[in-house]
Amino acid sequence: MKVDLHNHTRFCCHAEGEMVEYVRAAIDKGIEIFGFAEHSPWMPQEETKMALSYEEVPRYISQVRILQERFTNIKNPLVKILLAMEMDFLPNKPELPRSFCEKYEFDYVIGSIHYIDNWGFDQETQIKPFKERSIREIYEIYFELVKQMVQSGIFDIIGHLDLVKKFGYFPKESWDDIQENVAKTIGESRMVVELNTSGMDKPVKEFYPGTAFLKKLKKNKAPVTLSSDAHSPKQVGRHFKKAISLLKELGYESVVTFEKRKRIFKSIL
Repeated sequence: MKVDLHNHTRFCCHAEGEMVEYVRAAIDKGIEIFGFAEHSPWMPQEETKMALSYEEVPRYISQVRILQERFTNIKNPLVKILLAMEMDFLPNKPELPRSFCEKYEFDYVIGSIHYIDNWGFDQETQIKPFKERSIREIYEIYFELVKQMVQSGIFDIIGHLDLVKKFGYFPKESWDDIQENVAKTIGESRMVVELNTSGMDKPVKEFYPGTAFLKKLKKNKAPVTLSSDAHSPKQVGRHFKKAISLLKELGYESVVTFEKRKRIFKSIL
């Protein structure tokens, strides 16, 4: 079964296309379960709007519900549409995602880290620290935040697990120990790792997580799902053929989807 659980909308102001166009693209790609997961209102933002405002959340949810009525809640639906949100984990403000999860009925929530303190490390305008600081140190700080996020128990899916590599900066020395430690932490949790295919279209030219990391996650019995992290309809299901082939090669037999925060395993064979 093909699932695609991480997709954005115009509400974040850095995506394009109508929401119905994403759904039609999913149907065209043979995706049977499709999830909208827009950025949470507390995502740190500076001059450019990159997430929902608090006032826009009810409208976002309403738009997803309308599409569910149109495409999902019918006889013989071609696609099942899920409602979710990609929520930034801010270590000093865990109450923000926790309260939202209590207030709204999401099918699942994605936990992501886009900032180290006030540094938006995945933004093209903010890559300078990668050239000035120890990459190993940056990785240690980033993945410590990932571990805190996992151990918080708030989220269902880990968004783009190794996003810190986006611009192709890697430690000169091995960082296998970091991967092993994080993989073990995830394996001991109930969180699901998304194989996020958007990294193939970034400077790093790799999935999030990379193959070596994914092998360690498999060894630690961490379940996976599939996500294209689409910001336009044409990106829905991108690189899925390669992603599914990789999962099968590593011995994965299922991907995870959700309904009302409950995990559902679906065969990919």
